Amino acid sequence: MVVLHVDLYLKPDAGAAPEKTFREAFRPAISAQEGFADVALLRSASDADHYRLVIAFESEPLRLKWVATDLHQQVWLMMEAHCASYAVKSFTVAT
Repeated sequence: MVVLHVDLYLKPDAGAAPEKTFREAFRPAISAQEGFADVALLRSASDADHYRLVIAFESEPLRLKWVATDLHQQVWLMMEAHCASYAVKSFTVAT
């Protein structure tokens, strides 16, 4: 299993929009993909402008298949629009 942690650093005026975009667009789109395992949007307890998007897929090839879709481009751009910057870290589940 591959797990991505995407640290989202929001624009100062983002407000609740990232959570709405996640709930209404991103999560429904990604959860329908082959190999999808889980997704969560975590709000920092100490920094209102920092979220962590946690995405899990059964394998890296299936995750890359999702990333290559037009739907991914559409919903990711919607999420990214709320961000001043973001950083991605990829992990594999240790067995």
